[in-house]
Order: sequence, then C-alpha cells, then structure tokens
Amino acid sequence: MLVQENENVNSPIWMALSDWGINAELESDLAENIQAAFESMEQKSLIYKGTLSELNLNLAIRKVASQPMELMTHVKRFYLAMLCRSEKKVLGALIDLLIILRYRGNPLLLRLIKEAGAILEADLCEQLKTIAEAKTANGILQLDVSASILINGCSLPATYQKKEQR
Repeated sequence: MLVQENENVNSPIWMALSDWGINAELESDLAENIQAAFESMEQKSLIYKGTLSELNLNLAIRKVASQPMELMTHVKRFYLAMLCRSEKKVLGALIDLLIILRYRGNPLLLRLIKEAGAILEADLCEQLKTIAEAKTANGILQLDVSASILINGCSLPATYQKKEQR
C-alpha cells in the first residue's frame, strides 16, 4: 500500500517515504519527530522558521552535547529556547555560551543577554551581564545550572578538553 499523492504535502519526510506502506505510522507522533529531524538538518539560518520548535530544541540540545565547541549550534539552541519561551532552557543556553566563549565573544554574549531580557527577569540578566563582563566563570555557580548541558555532565566540558583538540 503506497502513501497517496497529495499536492499539499511536499515535506522531505513525505518525499523520502512516499513508496513505503506505512500510512498509519506517518499519522503518529513518530512522524513529527522524523519531520523535526529533517527540518533541523536542512535549516541553515540561526532563526528557526518551522512548526516543530520544541522538537528541534531537543535536537539542538543533543547536538550541543555531542559537539560542545560548535558556536553556531549554541546560538541556534539559544534562539530555539527563546522561540519556545522556556526561561530555564534560555538560561541553560546562556550559561553554556558563557562557558564556551570564556574570555572571547563578549559583544555576542551581551547582545544575547539583552535579547533574553524578554523572557528572563531583569535581576538575572544583570547577573549574567556582570559575569560576562568580569570574564570569569565563578559567578555561574550562583545561578540555576540545571538546564546547562556542559555543567551537568551531558557533554565533555570545554575546560577539560586538551588545547590541541580546539
């Protein structure tokens, strides 16, 4: 049994699976997960423009865990967390960016902290600015680090990687 042709359906998942007999599976939640993976892979911009932002955020979190030194993935994760309006995940993304950028990228950090002001409390944004401007990671330990991927052992922290690998 083939998936029926539909002119309204032109997503990568439908093209990839058009000759398989799995209509029931394509109408399930699994199809959304597969579609989110396709959208995540083909997305080149920092700002996500699809409908599955929560699933793509989870994919970005996994990618940050597997490739912690890739700045573009960290920034995409931040914007996806902003799109999902998750205060905890926005804070986790900013904390991980503070760790990765350390003494570099201060203009980027300050701009992202300013943008996060729409979701995070003003006190928290000021605390993040102070940490970024002080160029020290000591202040991070005073924050809620539960959504940080690098601190919570979901990835090899950048501080433990050898300099030759960078």
